[in-house]
Amino acid sequence: MASELTGGLSTASVAQFKVLQRHFVAGLAVRWRTVTDAETPQQLQAELHRLSGAAGSYGFERMSQCARAAELLSIDHAGPALTQALALVEAEITLAQTLAQENSPAEG
Repeated sequence: MASELTGGLSTASVAQFKVLQRHFVAGLAVRWRTVTDAETPQQLQAELHRLSGAAGSYGFERMSQCARAAELLSIDHAGPALTQALALVEAEITLAQTLAQENSPAEG
């Protein structure tokens, strides 16, 4: 996921990037809530835009693409298509959270 983003970085920088990725994933529940709590189409569009950019910056390309597609649909208030696109974004968030839990060190 992050190999393309970290290819030229030192081992320490890669470790720092992974910490930032974990922090991003840890905050996804709050980010998603800001999307689902948006009260206007403009707020929804803005939140999806932020999510798309952040996800791409942290190496979650599929999540970024799904959020961008939902953002574009939100501009046109695209009813069922927007609902489906938002479901895909939520699925990508759930996947990222699940993978993060599976890859976290075992608590002991």
